[in-house]
Amino acid sequence: MAKQIGKGTILKSTISAMLTAVAQVNSISTSGFASQTFDGTSLDSAVGREMILTGYATPGTCDVELFYSQALAGHAFYITSISTPVNIVHTITYIDTKVMTFTGSGMDFGQTIVMDDGVKATLSITISGLPTWA
Repeated sequence: MAKQIGKGTILKSTISAMLTAVAQVNSISTSGFASQTFDGTSLDSAVGREMILTGYATPGTCDVELFYSQALAGHAFYITSISTPVNIVHTITYIDTKVMTFTGSGMDFGQTIVMDDGVKATLSITISGLPTWA
């Protein structure tokens, strides 16, 4: 089975109408992609719950950890995007040049500042619609 390394993966965000690489990213994690179902079990159902597909999908989130610097335009843009919300197109380009594209429609931001490490920030981007992979 082929393995893919993470080093060289690039997160880009649309800043000033251009996809721009985000600097100093340490990790990217996507989660929460799921087909939505509902419990269709009734009193006359056979053994086991009947989970029925709704035809919808939950797009999930993209969580990013990075070394934070307000001096970097891309990092400052994220802060501005929270106080002045806009939908932002993002891409994740893997080392094999495959690309995941998604629209972020909300963001959480946090910082971690400790004595023996660089200032880190975490972003949790709420994905809107379905991501695409190409």
